[in-house]
Amino acid sequence: MTKEEKDADLEPVNTTEEQSPQKNNKVKKITNILLATVAFLLLFNIISDRIIPITDNARVKTFVVPVKPEVSGLVLEINVEPNQLVAEGDVLVRLDPSDYQIAVAQAKENLEIAGQNVGAQTAAIASAQARLTSAIVERQNAELQTNRVLALVKKGVVSQSDADEARASLATARANVINAEADLEKAKQQLGAAGEENSQIKAALLALEQAQLNLERTEVRAPTQGGVSNFSLSEGFYAAAGQPLMTFVSTETIWIEAYFRENSLGNVTAGDAVEIALDFAPGKVFKGTVSSVDWGIDWGEGDQAGKLAKADSQKGWLRQTQMLPILIEFDHTQARGVLRVGGQADVIVYAADNTVFNLIGKVWIRLISWLSYVR
Repeated sequence: MTKEEKDADLEPVNTTEEQSPQKNNKVKKITNILLATVAFLLLFNIISDRIIPITDNARVKTFVVPVKPEVSGLVLEINVEPNQLVAEGDVLVRLDPSDYQIAVAQAKENLEIAGQNVGAQTAAIASAQARLTSAIVERQNAELQTNRVLALVKKGVVSQSDADEARASLATARANVINAEADLEKAKQQLGAAGEENSQIKAALLALEQAQLNLERTEVRAPTQGGVSNFSLSEGFYAAAGQPLMTFVSTETIWIEAYFRENSLGNVTAGDAVEIALDFAPGKVFKGTVSSVDWGIDWGEGDQAGKLAKADSQKGWLRQTQMLPILIEFDHTQARGVLRVGGQADVIVYAADNTVFNLIGKVWIRLISWLSYVR
């Protein structure tokens, strides 16, 4: 065998040895790319968590109150169905007014008898007293609604214009009471000094006012615009005063309560823009603003007297993350028909004026909204 033939036989072995370093270089290159990608994503997540924090731990909230009659009686009419929307002041349930009508008629007769005893006409007083009773009921409803709205204004959930409207409605209701009281006082003056100060007249007027109030309360009305839920009533059911008949869900004031990781809220302030993806409305994104960030939450620090202090078991760098709530105001009219109290939502906050990160956040929240179809 010649020397050239021997060299030819050795060439394939040398080729395999040359390919081995090339394969190692390719694996190393892929590994470096993967490590760089992981490092980039980790860095991006840390930065974005401060600029565009996002959470899926958010709920739709509103006022949920039990509807309780203030007087007892048989249910004569039920004017609503479960989950039906109603307007403020609509009659939800009508109780049997017979006993209360009789009480009003009796009170009027007693007032007439008292008037006869002092030689005075009392028809004008009875009419004025009825108007005053209606005005008082309207004022009570206005005060309850105004207190609810003002409580949310302090938290920043509703706007100042809503508070101004509530105050204006309350002022009107109070003015109506004052006017009705003036009319009643005018009617009293017609009795003369002796009649006005007569104890029989005073007692009869108080009894008439109470009877008229009870008669007004046989109509259970909606406190605000909203819906009724969780009830199973039928005509003939005996409604006891103070016992709930149904649950009323207000749609007049709605907000979002979102829980974020504590270290995500470093740059979040009231007024920051927010986008919301509701699970009930896949593919849609709604805009809002941060109204407030809660000062704190209950973590069980209130030890009772007579017991030893309890140590917190969370420790170390990887301890469990604390969640803190923020309140979000949004125009719920844009989501009319797709809001459910307690419904889940994804919320992203644009805590900084960063064009690149904000654009990424807008794309991401819309992607999450579309993924709600398959959740």
